[in-house]
Amino acid sequence: MKNYFLSIGLFAFLLTGCSTDAQDGSSVSQANVSDGPSYIVDAAWPKTLPNLWKIGGITGLAVDANDNVWLYNRPNDITALELHAEVGDAECCVMPPSMIHVNRDGDVIGWFDAPQGHGMDVDSQGFVYLGQDTVRKYDPNTGEVVGEIARTPEREGGGRVGLPEWPPERLPGIGSRGPIANFINNLERARNPETPAPNPETVARQQQERMEFRMKYPPETP
Repeated sequence: MKNYFLSIGLFAFLLTGCSTDAQDGSSVSQANVSDGPSYIVDAAWPKTLPNLWKIGGITGLAVDANDNVWLYNRPNDITALELHAEVGDAECCVMPPSMIHVNRDGDVIGWFDAPQGHGMDVDSQGFVYLGQDTVRKYDPNTGEVVGEIARTPEREGGGRVGLPEWPPERLPGIGSRGPIANFINNLERARNPETPAPNPETVARQQQERMEFRMKYPPETP
C-alpha cells in the first residue's frame, strides 16, 4: 500500500512539473487538439447489406480512387446459429463474400469472394491487393487473381503449401464454431499437443508440393 501511494505522489509531482515547465515556455510542448481533424460517426453507413448478409470480422479496409470503400471481412467468423436464412425462412442471415464494395452513400456496388487474410490495398486502377502468407492481386470486376507475390514458407512440419483451392465446398447453414470457441480450442490443442505418426503418403505428397512450389517460386523470388 505504501508503494501505491508513493507511485501516485510521484506521478502527481511529475505532472505538476510538466505543467509548470510548459507555462514557463520550456521545451515541453502540449498538443493543440484544435489542430486535428474532427470526425462524425455515421451510424447509418453502410446501409443494410443485401441478400441477408451478416458481415464477419473486418481484417482489411481500403478506399479506392473514387472514394468507394472495400471491406475485407472474415465470413468464417459466422456460426451456424446465425445462418438460418440459408436453410429456411428466417430473416437472418446468409454468409457474405469476403470482399464487399460500398460507395459513399452506403450502397453495396460490388463484391467477390477470396480466401480470408489480413490487410489489403487498392491501386489507382482499382486492382485489389489482399495479404495472407502471399500477396494476391485481384480484378475487382471478376474476382480473378491476376498476379501474386508468393512467399509461402516451406511447411516442413506439414500443412498446406501454396494458395488454397477456391472456392471451397460448403453446406448451406453450416458455419464455424465462432472466433472465441476456435481460440479456446486452439489454446487447448497447444497445451495438449497430439503427435500422431505421420502418414507416409501424406509426407510424400507434401514433399512433392514443396518441390513444385519452389520450382515455380524459387527462394530468391522478391
